[in-house]
Amino acid sequence: MALALFFTHPWLMRYEINQAKADSLQRLGAYKTSLLATIDRHLYLPRVLASDPRIVNSLGSLEEGEAPSPGGFPTSRLLEQINRKAGSDEIFLMDPDGTTHYSSNYTTEDSFVGMNYGFRPYFRDALAGAPGFYFAVGATSGIPGLFLSAPVYAESGKTQGVIVVKIDLRKLEQSWKASGDAVWVTDKRGIIFLASSAKWHYTTLQPLSDEVKSELAETRQYGNGPITPLKRVTEWQSDDWSTLDLNADGPQLVFGSSIPGYPWQMHHRMPLAEVQTQVQWKQSMTVLLYAGLAVGSLFYRERRRRTHAQNALARLTAERESHQRAIIQNTDVGLLNLDDRFRPLYLNERARRLFRLGSDDTFSDPSELIQPWHPEEAGNGSSRAEGVSSDGNRFPILYTLNPIRVGEHNEFILTVQDVTELTAAQQALQEANRVLEHRVQERTRDLEEAQAELAQNQKLAALGRMSAAIAHEINQPITALSNFVASSQMLLARNKIESVNENFLKIEGLVARLSKLSRQLRIFSGKRNTGSAFVSLQAPVHYALELLGQRLASEQVECHQSLPCDYQVRANAMVLEQIIVNLLTNAVDALDGQADARIDIRLIELETSPGKVSLSIEDNGPGMGDEQLSHVFEPFFTTKPMGKGLGLGLAISYSLACDIGAELTVSSRPGKGTCFSLILPIASAEKRENHS
Repeated sequence: MALALFFTHPWLMRYEINQAKADSLQRLGAYKTSLLATIDRHLYLPRVLASDPRIVNSLGSLEEGEAPSPGGFPTSRLLEQINRKAGSDEIFLMDPDGTTHYSSNYTTEDSFVGMNYGFRPYFRDALAGAPGFYFAVGATSGIPGLFLSAPVYAESGKTQGVIVVKIDLRKLEQSWKASGDAVWVTDKRGIIFLASSAKWHYTTLQPLSDEVKSELAETRQYGNGPITPLKRVTEWQSDDWSTLDLNADGPQLVFGSSIPGYPWQMHHRMPLAEVQTQVQWKQSMTVLLYAGLAVGSLFYRERRRRTHAQNALARLTAERESHQRAIIQNTDVGLLNLDDRFRPLYLNERARRLFRLGSDDTFSDPSELIQPWHPEEAGNGSSRAEGVSSDGNRFPILYTLNPIRVGEHNEFILTVQDVTELTAAQQALQEANRVLEHRVQERTRDLEEAQAELAQNQKLAALGRMSAAIAHEINQPITALSNFVASSQMLLARNKIESVNENFLKIEGLVARLSKLSRQLRIFSGKRNTGSAFVSLQAPVHYALELLGQRLASEQVECHQSLPCDYQVRANAMVLEQIIVNLLTNAVDALDGQADARIDIRLIELETSPGKVSLSIEDNGPGMGDEQLSHVFEPFFTTKPMGKGLGLGLAISYSLACDIGAELTVSSRPGKGTCFSLILPIASAEKRENHS
C-alpha cells in the first residue's frame, strides 16, 4: 500500500492540478471580460479626439518652436471636461517632438504641460500612424495606467501631433482584491503590471535578458525600480502551469490564459498546499479503506495461521532437536555437557574419538581427561592443557568451559580442540623466524661494510677535488711570483726602479692572496669556538648590515628587512655573525652589475616545523641551475670569475651552521635569484630560565 501511495502520488497531484486549472480558467474568463470592458469603453476615445476640429486647430495655431504655456488655454479646459465625462484618468496633446502643450491636469502640481514624452512607445507608434496601446508608470505623476494614443492629422494629411488618453486600472485591481481571488496580468515579457495584491507589481515570472532590461531603462515603462524575477519551484512545473515560491505565501500554482487581441496574459494562482491537502485526503480515504480490508483479511488469516502453527510447532520442535543433535555430533571439536558439579551428562562423537572412549566407557571427572584442569576459570576464555586418552596417550589441546542456564539448573559446556598440528606449525614458524633473523643480521653487516667503503671512496674523491683546487689556487700565485721576480731582476739590471716597485706591489698582492687562502683553510679545518648562549637573531643581522653598509650603498643594493619578532636561539653569537656576514657578502657579490639589485632578509617561524625559526637572505641575482646547486657548499666551488673568490665562504658557513646545531639550505632558479635559509630551534622560556 505504501508503494502504491508513493507511485500514485505524482499522478494524483497532476490530476488535482488539472482540476484546479479548469476551475481557474473558468474564473479567469470572468476577470478577462471585466478588463476588456474597461479598456473597450475608452478604446474609441483617442481616434474621436484626433478628428475633433478644436484639437486639430489648436495644434495648427502653434508657431514652430513655440514653448507650451502652463495653462489657461481653452484646449486644456476642453480636455479637462472630456476627461471628466469619459471617466478616464488624464488626456493630453503633444506636438511632433513629443512635448505636451495641452493636458487635462494643467492646473495641478504634476501637470503634463511642458513635459516631453517622446521616449514613450505609445508616442512613437502614433507618430508613425498606428494607434498606440501601452501600459506604463507615469513618468511625471508616478501613477500607473494604460495609455491609448492616436495621430492628429492636419488638413494637408501631415501628422501634426499625438492625442493620448490615460486609463487608471487601479479600481479594477481593487475589485479583484475584494473578490478574494489572486489574479495577475503580465505583458509579453512575463512582467506583472496588474495584480489583486500590489506587492507583486513589477515582478517577473521569468528572468529578463540584458536587451529587455536596456529597453525598460530607456522607456521607463515600469519606473526606475528594479524588476525582480520570482523564484521557480523545481517540482510541479508544466507547459500548462508554473509553480512559484512566493516566500511567506509559500509555493503557489499559477495558471495563465491569453487575453484575445492584446499581448497580455491573465493568471490565477492558488496555494500548492491546497492541492496537496486534497491529494492527502483522498490518499487517507484510500488507506482507511485498505486498512478495513486488511484487518478483515488478517483476522481470517490469523485464525488459519494459528491452527497451522500449532500443528507445525510440534513438527518443528522435533526437527530442531534432531538438527541440533546432528550439529553436535558432526562438529570438529569435542563437546561435553557437564552438570553444576562438573559431572558428565553428555559428550559428542568427536569427544569420544578424541579421548578414545568407547560407547560404554564413562568417566566421573574431567580431570581424568584434561590436565591441568581448572574449573574455577569457567567463562574466562580458552586454556592450554594436555589431553589424556583412555590408552594413556597425551596430546596438546585447547579447552573452553562456559556456564549455561537450562531451566532452573546451572550446567556447563566444555569444548575441547586438538592442537597437535597447530603446535607443530608454530614451532616450525619460530624456527623459520630464527633463520630469517640470522640472515637479516648477515645482510645488515654486509650493507654496513659496503656503506663504510662507499663513504671512504666519497671522502677520497672529495679530498682529490679539494687537493686539486688548493693546488690550483696556490700554483697560480707562485707562478706569478716567479715571473715577477725574474722580471724585477731584469728591470734592476736596466735601472728601471719604478717598474720594479710596481712588480713589488703586485708581489705583495699575491702574498696577501696566499695568506688569505691559508687563513680560510685554517678556519675551515681548525677547531672552532662553539660555546653557546641564548642570543637574539636580530642582533647579528643588524651587525652584518652595519659592517657591509658602505658596500651596499656604493653598489646601490636595496636591502629590505622583515624582522617582526626578536626570536631567541641557543648559539654562538660570533659564529652567527660570521655566517650572516658570509651570506650577505655572497648575495652582494651575486648582484654585481645588476640594475635593480635587491636583498630581502626575512625572519619567520616555520608552520611546517613547530618550534623552529628561519632566517632567509634572498637576492634577485642571476641564480643557479641544479648542477651548480649540488656543489654550492663544497670547498673551492665558486661561480665568481677567476680571482674574485676562493670558494670557501659557503663551505665555512655550512660547517659553522652544523657546529651550532642549525640547518643551512639553499634554493635558486636561473634568472630569478637565490635564497639561503638558516633554520634554528627557538629557545623556550623554560630553557632560558634554567640556563640563567
